[in-house]
Amino acid sequence: MSKSQSQYQLVPLYRALNRPLLIMGGERHLSLMLIIVCGIFILSLPHLWSALVGVGLWVIGQVLIGEAARYDPQLSQITLRHLRFQRDYPARATPFARPSNWA
Repeated sequence: MSKSQSQYQLVPLYRALNRPLLIMGGERHLSLMLIIVCGIFILSLPHLWSALVGVGLWVIGQVLIGEAARYDPQLSQITLRHLRFQRDYPARATPFARPSNWA
């Protein structure tokens, strides 16, 4: 070990291991669910208006999912966790709040 190197070992961090799983700029599972729903509109109904609704829904939905992923790539998982634990951790910031009913 040379004098210019630190006493700590350097560990490489690969970007592929740290980046979120995104498809077309949106969360992977949200984008896939949107594609399935829009595919049902496009392929199951034999009308032109259903195909237009499906394509329009897909474009608008993908833009919204991409904007949400730009804000936070794990926004849907955080929202589901918040809804699951909302009863256990009430948002009360005062010391005079009623105690929650813990078992």
